[in-house]
Amino acid sequence: MLDFDFIKRVYDIKKFHGSTPEEIARLKQKFGEIPEVLEDFYMKAGNTKEFQYGQDNWIMPQDYFKYTWTENFDEGIILLNENQGVCQAYIRRQDLLLPDPPVYIWLGVDEEPCLCAPSVSEFLMAASAYEAAFTFEYNPEDFYYVEDCDIDEFESRLEKYPFKMQWLYNIEITFYSNDPGNLVAAIYDNSEEDGLQLIYGAVNEEAYNKLEKALDGICEPF
Repeated sequence: MLDFDFIKRVYDIKKFHGSTPEEIARLKQKFGEIPEVLEDFYMKAGNTKEFQYGQDNWIMPQDYFKYTWTENFDEGIILLNENQGVCQAYIRRQDLLLPDPPVYIWLGVDEEPCLCAPSVSEFLMAASAYEAAFTFEYNPEDFYYVEDCDIDEFESRLEKYPFKMQWLYNIEITFYSNDPGNLVAAIYDNSEEDGLQLIYGAVNEEAYNKLEKALDGICEPF
């Protein structure tokens, strides 16, 4: 299930703005149908300006027909475009009739798509958390890492969220917090197996200081 309160909090959104019925109808006209959970997200929040910020680019209904490459993409609905266009998160066309289908990573016509998240709802939660982690007003202004030997201690100090996502080629991203106002995106490269890279921050100073205290002694500048 989508937790709009969580998305609103981590993005520090004052008010959601939805895509218009006309924008959603045009997307439906192209694909025939879109999953129920995705339509709910678009109607509630698809035109929210805060989604313009972050590491990667959300592709909302109003964005879909601005670009030739999205309009010509027929394999399914693109949800998120990696900031350099290396890959895209998308729902396969054959899954569009499912109420909450899996999300895959498109790496190009010569590559086999790989699973990004087992459902649209989990993807939207994880991708929102990941993109919001780049936008926090209170942040260390650098990447940090946790060595393999300290991962258990890191996880014992924070609460792990029940969603995650795959991104790029071998990247798994999980999420942690010890206050509603802070968030850690922990990036693990399955190809290197060399600890966790952290992106973290908070929406206020108190939550940031609480997180910094929890991370003290177990993370270093990257």
